[in-house]
Amino acid sequence: MRSKLMLIAAGAAALSLAACSQEHAAEMKEGAKAAAADVKDAAHTIANDPDVKEAGTAIKESAKETGAELKDAAGEAGQELKEAGRDLKQDAKEGAAESERQLNEAAK
Repeated sequence: MRSKLMLIAAGAAALSLAACSQEHAAEMKEGAKAAAADVKDAAHTIANDPDVKEAGTAIKESAKETGAELKDAAGEAGQELKEAGRDLKQDAKEGAAESERQLNEAAK
């Protein structure tokens, strides 16, 4: 009888623990849902904040302007390099012609 009583007590204790675990799990699940809803609401609020939208627009415009300035600067640098290359080529031709003249005079 005593062992039967112990068995019943152990069963009752196990059932009460299981009930607490399920209740605790349900509370945790509800807490997680509430936290997720809070995060979602905060993200929505931030996304619709006029200051945030204005900052995003300013960043886009700044990036666009910077890109255009870089493109212009690269074009100018390319043009200057072409001109420098032409000048160098002309100087080399003139130097070669002068050297040839001096060789011809020295050979006479």
